[in-house]
Amino acid sequence: MKRKFLRHSNLSDFLLRSMDVRGVMMAALCVLLFLLPGCKKFFDVRPNTTSINPTTIRDFEEMLNSDSLALCNYLLADFMSDDVRLEDVHLSADAVSSYTRSYLWEQTIWKPGESDFMYNASYTRILQMNIVLERIGRATGSEEQKSVIRAQAQINRAWYYLQLASLYGSDYQAATAATDLAVPLVLLPDASDQPVRATVQQVYDQIIADLTAAVATPGLPGMGQNVVHPGKAAGYALLARIYLNMAKYPDALNAAQSALTINSQLLKYNRDYVAPSSLLDLSKNPEILLARLCVDYDFYNIRHTAFHISPTLRAVLDSNDIRLLSNFADGGLYINGGNFSAVAFNYSLGVPEVMLIKAECLARQEDAAGALALVNELRKNRLITYEPLGSTTDVLTTVLQERRRELFCYGGLRLFDLKRLNRDSRFAQTLQRFADNGTTLKATLAANSPRYLMPFSPLIIANNPSIIQNPR
Repeated sequence: MKRKFLRHSNLSDFLLRSMDVRGVMMAALCVLLFLLPGCKKFFDVRPNTTSINPTTIRDFEEMLNSDSLALCNYLLADFMSDDVRLEDVHLSADAVSSYTRSYLWEQTIWKPGESDFMYNASYTRILQMNIVLERIGRATGSEEQKSVIRAQAQINRAWYYLQLASLYGSDYQAATAATDLAVPLVLLPDASDQPVRATVQQVYDQIIADLTAAVATPGLPGMGQNVVHPGKAAGYALLARIYLNMAKYPDALNAAQSALTINSQLLKYNRDYVAPSSLLDLSKNPEILLARLCVDYDFYNIRHTAFHISPTLRAVLDSNDIRLLSNFADGGLYINGGNFSAVAFNYSLGVPEVMLIKAECLARQEDAAGALALVNELRKNRLITYEPLGSTTDVLTTVLQERRRELFCYGGLRLFDLKRLNRDSRFAQTLQRFADNGTTLKATLAANSPRYLMPFSPLIIANNPSIIQNPR
């Protein structure tokens, strides 16, 4: 399998973190200019404009071949969930940062002058895809080649928009989605635009439109040529994720089954598992449908140590589970990536998540046997000593617990699950943060609190006053 990853992520991150809303478009163009080798031969960058002119299929393929599309960081969303525990030393005055403020769900997350790396990096990737989508029709090459590039750009754009909408917007509620605010919906490469926040419904509609068009593309292969390139399996997996968020369980089930028909391979953890610290690691994992990798240096550099597993996550993992043993050292200290002065997480679209989406849909349709069969198939590849789960009267809870075990620190998925599950009295919960002594309460987050939404940084609002701040 041919694999080509462009190695400019440090430069990309530097450019992204130096920009805010008004500069995001220019940052996208700067990143493109540095990422693409030999760019002078096919880019015509006019002064004082954001127009760039790739002209051939090869040019657009190079734009989609950048590993910057697969490198992302939503660690603050993971810190806001109930999977993580920070020690008191992380919360001391000299260690306070957006990480710790997110962890404690504080009134203020972003200090004046702080850049929101999640927002800026996401829109930079989106704007790169907008350039592709706007200009691919004028490229020289066959219509089939153009359609494949268009489909891959749509899937990439949809992934980033779903992350943004889930982080900054309310969870999807059919009764209020048309008025609940999400994020600006930017579909053209226009640096002069200062868009208002689109509604949750508008963003979800666009995501579904992009994905539906992508998976209907005849020339798009089932799997991409490598883990950076999306194929139909990735498009269906993302459709399954968004339909699950919308509680459209029959649609989510159909999309999940379509993805699994293309790829249902699982990695046997007790034989082959290697915690990913690079895209190369992910390329060796048959479960990956579309690679997304977080490698975070900043939090590690606060105290030169990683964080701990939360008591509630530890309670659903046992010493027979390789997901516990491979990720956490004695005392529950997260160890993946620690030897590399960073923490690393797999945010990819993958077979396990799709299996669990299918299982949840089956459980909600009262197909207990079908749901448990999927959970057991996953557990068979995750446990040291496997024994199948028998029948249970609460199969939905069983599936949701397995989802939590599997999707730990998965780009905010646990936070997004909490938001949707809090609407159901059976699963609603109040989160709490305790000091190291285990008894001193430091913070509380009630179910359905507005603090589940990430606020926009002052820089974002200063550069685009059209954006309405999230309530706290």
